Amino acid sequence: MFLGTYRHAVDAKGRLAIPARFREQLPTGTVISKGAEGCLQVYPPKEWARVRDRMRITSTTAAEERKLQRMLFGSARECEFDAQGRIVLSADHRSYAGIGAAAAVVGVNNLIEIWNDEAWRRIGDATPDEYTRIQDRVAERERSNDR
Repeated sequence: MFLGTYRHAVDAKGRLAIPARFREQLPTGTVISKGAEGCLQVYPPKEWARVRDRMRITSTTAAEERKLQRMLFGSARECEFDAQGRIVLSADHRSYAGIGAAAAVVGVNNLIEIWNDEAWRRIGDATPDEYTRIQDRVAERERSNDR
């Protein structure tokens, strides 16, 4: 499980340090891809396999789902850690996420998200009232799905 937020510098070559406690859970074959809301998502191999197996194009796949699969898989690439525990964020990935000299590396349970530092600060600055409203809406949807 991935927990916590870490802020790290991104060097001129696009290298970003991944926290040691995250790297312990990310063996060779880790995949990075564009994610929703302008972040990048880093998937452990088992989690990527679940995504891969769940999303297959067939003759009956809806156009919007095909487009999502093209966007997700077309932007994905395997990551390798260097000796300092860094990965290289491609220019395309940095541009997509608006990542400059700093990024927030965020543990989100089963995967890691990499955010533009300022965008993450805005998310993290949610007021207690906003947090409560969002939590209540999600809980209501879960109750509706259980019925």
